[in-house]
Amino acid sequence: MWGIGRILALFGLTEDDTDQIPAPELGTLCSEWRQGDIFRNAKAFVFDHNWTPKVVEDTDSVVVISQSCDASLPHRQRIQIAPLVRLKDPDDLREAASGARTQYVAVPRAGADFFADLDGITTVAKTALIPCDRVAGVESDDEVREFAFSVSRRYGRFAYPNEVNDCLNPLTEALKAKARKENSPLGQAVAGVHSIRVQCADWTQPPHQLTLIVILQANIIPFPEDVGEPPDDLDAPTDRNFKAQIYKYVKYLGETSHSQSDRYFAWQYLTEIWARQCEAEAHSLGLAGSVSSVTAELASIDDFPLSRVLCTESLDLDYLSDSRKPMS
Repeated sequence: MWGIGRILALFGLTEDDTDQIPAPELGTLCSEWRQGDIFRNAKAFVFDHNWTPKVVEDTDSVVVISQSCDASLPHRQRIQIAPLVRLKDPDDLREAASGARTQYVAVPRAGADFFADLDGITTVAKTALIPCDRVAGVESDDEVREFAFSVSRRYGRFAYPNEVNDCLNPLTEALKAKARKENSPLGQAVAGVHSIRVQCADWTQPPHQLTLIVILQANIIPFPEDVGEPPDDLDAPTDRNFKAQIYKYVKYLGETSHSQSDRYFAWQYLTEIWARQCEAEAHSLGLAGSVSSVTAELASIDDFPLSRVLCTESLDLDYLSDSRKPMS
C-alpha cells in the first residue's frame, strides 16, 4: 500500500494542501474505505454551548460510521466518524461488551477494550482523513455485520409508549441483572434466547393488547410435533409468586436430566410467567387503560418468518447473548 506522502506527491501536494484535492482524485483515494475502518491520528469534535467545536479528549483515532458505500463513493465528499475510545473501568467495559450500552460499538481489531463512541459522531470532509493511517477495525463477515447492526440499533429502536415500557419493566430489569450474573440460573437459561419481540395490532389505539414473543436460538427446543405431555414434576404458571416461579423454571432448564420435551414445556411456562408478570405490573401501576393484556408466545429463530418480523418490534434487550446480531 502506498504511503500518504507518495500519493500526495502524485498531485504535487503536501499534507498541508489536502483540502485542495479535487473530487476525482479523492475518489481514487477513498475507494477502499469501509465502515468500521480506523484512522489513526485523527480527531472527532463536539460543539459547546457557543457552537465552538471542541476536540473529543483522550482519543487520537476515529472509526468510520458511514456505510461502506458512502465511505468509498467519489461523489460523497463527507463522512461520519466517531472517536475510538478505550474503556478502563471494569463495569463500563463489561456493559459495553455485552451490548448494554448502545453508545459504544465494539471494534474488535482494535482490541477487546476499544469501542466507537457514538455520542461523539462528527461529519468531516473526506480530505481531512487523507493524511491519516487507515487500518481495518472489523474484518470477518460476522464482525462487519455485527458492527453495522450495532450502529443501526442505536438509531433504529422502536419508541414504545411510556406505559408499555413501565409494564415491561419487571422483565427488562431482570435481564439487566442477568448481565451482571452470567453464571446464575437465569443467566444460563437466557443464553438460549436470541431476542424478544412485542406484537400489538395498533400502537396508536390504547388499551394495547401485547404479545411477548421469546425467540430461542436454533435447536434449543424440539418442534411441536415432537413434544409429549407436560412433565409431572413441573407445575404450570399461576398468578402468584412470580419470582419464585421464574427461579423454578430457569433452575429446571439448567438441570441436564430432563428430556427435550420437558424442556420445551419449561420454556413455555417461563415465557408465560414473564408475560403474566408484565400484565400484573400494568394493573398494579394503574395502566390497564393503556395495556389491557400481555400474552406469551414461544418461537425458534429457525421458524420465525420475516412476515412476523415486519409486524413486530424488537424489545432490544441488550443483555441477551445475541441481541446485537440481526436475525438471519
